[in-house]
Amino acid sequence: MSKFLILLLFLTAFEGRAVSTKLTFTTDYLLKDSVIKEEKKHSPKKATIYSMVLPGLGQAYNHKYWKIPVIYAALGISAYYIHINKDSMSKRQDALKLMLDNDTNTIAAGWYSSKGVDQLRAERNRYRMLRDYSIIACAGFYLINIIDAAVDAHFYQFNIDRPLAQQKRKNWNMYSTRVGNTPAIGFCWRF
Repeated sequence: MSKFLILLLFLTAFEGRAVSTKLTFTTDYLLKDSVIKEEKKHSPKKATIYSMVLPGLGQAYNHKYWKIPVIYAALGISAYYIHINKDSMSKRQDALKLMLDNDTNTIAAGWYSSKGVDQLRAERNRYRMLRDYSIIACAGFYLINIIDAAVDAHFYQFNIDRPLAQQKRKNWNMYSTRVGNTPAIGFCWRF
């Protein structure tokens, strides 16, 4: 009889653990998957860093994919003009060096030989100025890219579904100066 009680006690102990383990597992599973669901916060700092590392990556992080080609077009056009103006400036600088080297055997290449020294200097300075403006434009577009990513990230969860600018309001203006001293009723639209 004592063996039977020990066996019954032993089986009951394991059965109780199985039930409690099963309940604990089910409860943990429900808590982890469906009850506690944290939404990831959209970080402006992360969007800014992404745009600093690779232009357009911050816009991709903000899900504004249509801005990426605009950014690369602006940066690409600026880089193209940097290259074109640098080459034009270098050609005129080389021709100017050949004209001013005090050697009668050296002649400036191509059509640069027919130009005067003052004209070559003016063209060289003009292309240097255009190159510098192109560098400033490229840096400006890069900064605009970073600022745009940061601002978009700040307004990422801003709700614009309801028209915020139009607000209907009844205006009970009993003593309107437009009509005189007669009672008037009207509506006011604020923008």
